Amino acid sequence: MAGFGNPKSTARDVERALLQTGRALALDWQDAAAVQALVAETLDRRQGLKAAAGRMPHGRERQRLKLCALVVLRRRLELELGAADAPGAAWATLSRALDREIESRLAGG
Repeated sequence: MAGFGNPKSTARDVERALLQTGRALALDWQDAAAVQALVAETLDRRQGLKAAAGRMPHGRERQRLKLCALVVLRRRLELELGAADAPGAAWATLSRALDREIESRLAGG
């Protein structure tokens, strides 16, 4: 999937944005349940299972939507870069949770 001019630089920028947005939402990256819930919400939104509010989102809802979008963008970067070249503490935590959630959904549970 070509399309990121400098994927490593973009990955660093996205990692920074993930951390900032996580801080704004008081997300504890060490709280596995909270990270897993974020990943589940992201996949639900991507699959159309959870729609955004019918109004223009504000505050926390807007930040959650932003965080979900960053998760999707970061996964695309990871696929382009390869997991070994896609560093970042927040992303490593999210990536593992995303893999678990996808595996669980594919297994039907």
